[in-house]
Amino acid sequence: MTRGRAGKLEPGAAKARGTPSRVAAEWARTRGRDPAGGGEASGPAADALVLGDESATLAEALEEAGVSTVRWHRRLHPGQQCTEWPPSGPFREAWVRMPRAGMEAAMLLHAAAARVADGGAIFLFGAANEGIRSAAKHFPLGTEAPRVVLVKRRCRVLRGVRIRPPPRGDGLAAWEVRAVVDWGTGARDWTFFPGVFACGRLDAATELLARHLPKTAPGSRLLDYGAGTGVLAAAALERSGRGSTAVLLEPDAISLAAAARNVPRAEAILGRGPDAVPDRFDLIVSNPPLHEGRRRTVQALDALATGAPRLLTPGGRLFVVTQRQLPAGVAMRRRFASVRAVADHGPFRVWVAGPGLRGQP
Repeated sequence: MTRGRAGKLEPGAAKARGTPSRVAAEWARTRGRDPAGGGEASGPAADALVLGDESATLAEALEEAGVSTVRWHRRLHPGQQCTEWPPSGPFREAWVRMPRAGMEAAMLLHAAAARVADGGAIFLFGAANEGIRSAAKHFPLGTEAPRVVLVKRRCRVLRGVRIRPPPRGDGLAAWEVRAVVDWGTGARDWTFFPGVFACGRLDAATELLARHLPKTAPGSRLLDYGAGTGVLAAAALERSGRGSTAVLLEPDAISLAAAARNVPRAEAILGRGPDAVPDRFDLIVSNPPLHEGRRRTVQALDALATGAPRLLTPGGRLFVVTQRQLPAGVAMRRRFASVRAVADHGPFRVWVAGPGLRGQP
């Protein structure tokens, strides 16, 4: 599951996370009029492509400076394109918000370099605690050694110039990570991509829930809420009767692309929250995102607990895994007639909830 997606930021946290965008915006306003820093794109769809920045601050500064802008994000955010790979362009320049994972930074910088012409500028911006100080190593071969153009408020803006096309192919498939996972029913090859939750491994919480999923009747409808790479959907289908179907709900387009490869019989829906799913289900399974950046939040769990009752068929059940210290039971008991823990291991607990739930799952 991809983490850090749900809930609103506290004012201080929101300000801290938005600081790199404000610093990049200052550079965009004061650097001079030549937006690309060299190079020409033939008939660009827009002057600039901004990748992975939740804030609109930089894009607004570019527009104010006369630079038409397209915003892309792998996760659903208002005002941004959300697809598994950025739009092809071409663009005169590209801006990349520093992600948490170094491999994801390399992936986005490759995508940026593939979308500008030789001589076009590629900017990377982020905070010191996000790894921006050592981020020059993530620029692809074929990029002139990036230099720091602004240091302010513990943030940096780096600028590189493309001198030839990047070495990897342009597309998400070039970044596929294959690893073996096993949730108790046998080892299998699994597809990951940079930036997905628990890239290259099966995390302990998801494994615990996968091992405690119930058997379902033939023809059951299953929902993997916040599906990530699709582990829980695959595990639930293994225990389901003939003719059962599954839906993958995920707000990260790249995670959803991995899940669609891993669970090809499931229906993949790019969406956030219960309102994105119109159907009703006999079983909902979830390892919900419980962090926004470094801040822990139960808002995603609250949204799931609030919306799940209307998504469940009569007698349907919700299986959730959370960290033990979080008040998951309290959140779920507000909406369900019966809630109880069915597994504890280390820091994690599996909960099952359902209207009138009685007995063993």
